[in-house]
Amino acid sequence: MRLHLGGHLSWYDPQKRDWLDIELGEAETLAELLPRLAIPKGEVAVVAINGKAAPPDDVPVRDSDVVELYPPLGGG
Repeated sequence: MRLHLGGHLSWYDPQKRDWLDIELGEAETLAELLPRLAIPKGEVAVVAINGKAAPPDDVPVRDSDVVELYPPLGGG
């Protein structure tokens, strides 16, 4: 799986990378994957899987997927 950590989410990667390649073996949900990456669930507000918006919880992802995660956005 190709994983993009948008915004400040790259801070959760020890090497501060924006893009990670992760081998899953079996399909895994984002709810299972986030703790493994030490990313708090509340830090992810927007999810795209293969370019399509997806809910941030129980969506299965596979090795062939491109997953993009983004934190909540704010501004004024």
